[in-house]
Amino acid sequence: MIYTLTASPSLDLVMKLPQVVSSGGTYRAESEEWRPGGRGINISIMLRNLGIDSTALGFVAGFSGDELMRLASECGIRTGFIRVRRGRTRINFKIRDPKAETKVNGLGPVVTKADIDYLSRRIASFHDGDFLILAGAIPPSLPQDIYGTFCHIVRGRDIKIILDAPCELWDSVLPHCPFLFKAKLSELAEYSGCDVSDPESVIKAAKDIHFKGALNVMISMGPKGALFLGADDSEAHIRAPEVQAVVDRSGAGDSMIAGFISDYLTYGNARSAVMMAVAAGSATAGSQGFASATEVKELRELM
Repeated sequence: MIYTLTASPSLDLVMKLPQVVSSGGTYRAESEEWRPGGRGINISIMLRNLGIDSTALGFVAGFSGDELMRLASECGIRTGFIRVRRGRTRINFKIRDPKAETKVNGLGPVVTKADIDYLSRRIASFHDGDFLILAGAIPPSLPQDIYGTFCHIVRGRDIKIILDAPCELWDSVLPHCPFLFKAKLSELAEYSGCDVSDPESVIKAAKDIHFKGALNVMISMGPKGALFLGADDSEAHIRAPEVQAVVDRSGAGDSMIAGFISDYLTYGNARSAVMMAVAAGSATAGSQGFASATEVKELRELM
């Protein structure tokens, strides 16, 4: 089984406005959409599009948590969310006007030690061969090294850990030798201070992540594709296929994780999986919402 863990899931309200927003104004949206949000949930949705089942884990609370679970179920994903008593699932506002997207992220629920212990027991019940995807930021109410704690629970077992999180969380997970480490180029630069305009500097920073424990390293470079360092010390620059137009980059990075897993489950080859990851990310960037399996397959055949 594949488990995606979103420590701070969200209920996202996306509003599109016909005019540019300025401070103090009053506006009426021309469209609005409620979406389940959070990196892990996005990965589960894309996995579902690719025909792969997964279970989405995380903490939810209040009326917004109820709606999040309903929308997630509508997307066809299995949920194993833990309901907590205090606060509510955060609500994020995304306001899209003709020039930019403005984001306002809400606060999450208050998670107690008892809640964490419950999730820890759930993780301890995983079976050999399972995947645990640690995705996204950790809310202030949780220990910031909790991903490392979850890794320690399954240490020594055949459970493949995948990390896609902000750089301040990497050091608690890397010593546990995650099967796949994925980051954006900007995150790698923030962590290491590498020069993103210098390929050698980027490769050196990626090798440092590999040295610190990550078995496979995938650095997303947007329209330039991805840099990949394999567990066998191989290096590759996987170039992205051309798309007609970039419609919405939201979820493209999450789609890369889903693409990687779907291909790896079929072929067991990390290099092939990274090519599928790049195809999936590119397909979603060229789609309104998450790409379909057909769209991903068409781009993969061009690579």
